[in-house]
Amino acid sequence: MSKSLKSERIVISAPLSFAGSYQRIWKITEADNVALRWAVLIPIALCLIFTTWMIVAVWYFIMYILFGILFIPFRLWRRGSRKNKRDKLRHREVLEAIENKTDNI
Repeated sequence: MSKSLKSERIVISAPLSFAGSYQRIWKITEADNVALRWAVLIPIALCLIFTTWMIVAVWYFIMYILFGILFIPFRLWRRGSRKNKRDKLRHREVLEAIENKTDNI
């Protein structure tokens, strides 16, 4: 497997969303051993995703049905902070790449 950059591993989606919980849990399946991956890691990840999605469904019911529209600004604010974290990592990686290039000259 090719090694991914830190900024590529940042998950923008909220942890308590279906997409965000899936993306975070699916990271455990990144293994070089194919047999281990298919026999152990993927079934565990699928069980965790199913369980987490049940919790997320309850979370959505509580937050959007019971609390309604008041929760949306909080979700947008948290998403913005995750995007800023990813952008800072990307900026640092670009600066390191430039620095490494100038060192090699």
